[in-house]
Amino acid sequence: MLAVEDQHAVETIQEANSLYFKFTDLVQQHCSQSKDVKYYADRLFISNKYLISIVKKASGKTPHEIIDENLLKEAYALLGNPEKTISDIAYAIGFNSISAFGRFFKKYSMLSPSEYRKDKICKKGNSVEQ
Repeated sequence: MLAVEDQHAVETIQEANSLYFKFTDLVQQHCSQSKDVKYYADRLFISNKYLISIVKKASGKTPHEIIDENLLKEAYALLGNPEKTISDIAYAIGFNSISAFGRFFKKYSMLSPSEYRKDKICKKGNSVEQ
C-alpha cells in the first residue's frame, strides 16, 4: 500500500498527464483558430505557468512548440492539395497574411510553401515514373 504522500504524488502525476492529453487534443482541434497558450490554459481552467510546466514535463517541449508542430502538420497536409492556393492555406490555418505564413513555414521546413509544394510534386512525379 502506498503512503499518503506517495498516493498524492501519483494522483498529481495522473492529473498532469490528463491535462497534457487534454491540451494536445485541444491543440489538434483549435490550433488554426488560436496560437495563444493562454487560450488553451483558459480552456483547461489552469494558469499559463502551470500549463507550461506540465507540458514541459510530459513532452520536453513548450506549449508553443506543440502548437507550431500541429500548425505545420496541417500546412503540410493542405499544401499537398494543389487545388488550394497558398493564400487559402495561410488564412485557413489562422495566419493574417501570406508573408507571416511563409516566414513560419520556412522557419521549420527550410523551404517556402511554394518551394515545398514544387518539391513534393516533383517527388510524386518521379515515384510514378519508376
